[in-house]
Amino acid sequence: MTDDALLAEMETLRERVTGITGSAVASRDGLNIREDTGGLDPDNLAALSASALSLAQRLASEAGQGTLRETVTRSSGGYVVVYAVGARAVLILIGDEGLDIARLHRESRATVESIEKLLG
Repeated sequence: MTDDALLAEMETLRERVTGITGSAVASRDGLNIREDTGGLDPDNLAALSASALSLAQRLASEAGQGTLRETVTRSSGGYVVVYAVGARAVLILIGDEGLDIARLHRESRATVESIEKLLG
């Protein structure tokens, strides 16, 4: 089942990268597809992440920086990273202050590609 495969991809990334505390996959229009967010409201997270990615895409386009890959929000408590998954979805990762952001960027590419294939 696709939901189980999505969850497995998110769990595998969480195991490979120190500091990930939650994850979700959402549609580009902000609907939750699959989540493991540890108690956060997945519907709000999905809607806000889709909006954040859309805004970041517009910013990247206006700045002439090409196709957006991800947007990173760093706060006093950690990170929220939103990756574009093709034209249909987003991968949302929540991390604590110890998130290894460099490793996350290296490791996430394969996860994004796998999720894109699963969503067909």
